[in-house]
Amino acid sequence: MRSFSQSVNGSSGRILILALVVTFSLAVSAQTQPEQFWLAGRYVGDRILIYFQAVKFNHTIPQNARRLPDAVVDGFFDQVELPANYIAQFQKGPGTEHFALGDQYDLLTGDGDLITVTLSTLLGSESDEDVGNDSYIGALATVNRRSSLFSTRGYYVLRPHREVYEDAAKRSFNSVHSGIVDEPVRSDIQTRMALLLNERMKAMANDDQQREAERVPPALAVQPFRVADGSLRYYVRAEWKSANQTDRSSFVLAAWMAPKPTLHILAVETRNSGYRFDSALPKLLNAVDLGGGRTAIIVSTEGDDSRSLNLLQYSDGLSLRRMPSLQSVGCAE
Repeated sequence: MRSFSQSVNGSSGRILILALVVTFSLAVSAQTQPEQFWLAGRYVGDRILIYFQAVKFNHTIPQNARRLPDAVVDGFFDQVELPANYIAQFQKGPGTEHFALGDQYDLLTGDGDLITVTLSTLLGSESDEDVGNDSYIGALATVNRRSSLFSTRGYYVLRPHREVYEDAAKRSFNSVHSGIVDEPVRSDIQTRMALLLNERMKAMANDDQQREAERVPPALAVQPFRVADGSLRYYVRAEWKSANQTDRSSFVLAAWMAPKPTLHILAVETRNSGYRFDSALPKLLNAVDLGGGRTAIIVSTEGDDSRSLNLLQYSDGLSLRRMPSLQSVGCAE
């Protein structure tokens, strides 16, 4: 019997070594490339909408492109159906997602569920590029399991399809995972939240704001959610109404909180715009388990002349501006 070293001396051995080197190189490359995630939103029925890439169309979209209906969720823009050969010219750069009709992806809903979707329509969304905005190329995708989206929050995370779920993403509803908690928060906990936020307001507000805010207790909007290890967090938005003008806020503030060892503030968010409370602070739309102990959050923000949807990797102690960004979709006037 010939030894391995003898076989290496022949042409077949050289082919074997080359194959091993190529396989190893591909494996190393796959490990070093960052995992890709994209924002997705409920479109209509059993379909979702995804923007895969920011682009500049430079006014080249075909004039006969078919206008598509708007999505049922906010944050996405007007879009038209585009042919594959037009989309392809924007898929040439390094790290570009080469998506095509019929491709399958995994949809992470935030409910501990994982749904396979199939791309069914290619699209583009043209923004006002002349003022610096990005346009987008993307797709509509159809859910392979009908009626899977009816009880979901409308905002999701998309990732490349995997046949083997080594990160245990194919989990049951009862297992531990990230997600919004649909349960009321006890009144005594909300009272402690208000006390903490009052103290933080006093440290951040100017003298006039503080004097006015101290006359009215804050109104709270509390969203409990769980991170990947199952532990509880809170996103709390607070508004101190003006004592003289009930349609005006004297101060607004949001905070990320943890209940243990005692309730405490992890990070704060400040006013984004001069609009009313509903638009003045970032909104938490969903929390999603990415696997590997990671939690993603989907947040919408509105500025005085801008708005965006943001997919971020949540981290205790960081405000939204410091959390790692996975994707952002937005525009400015």
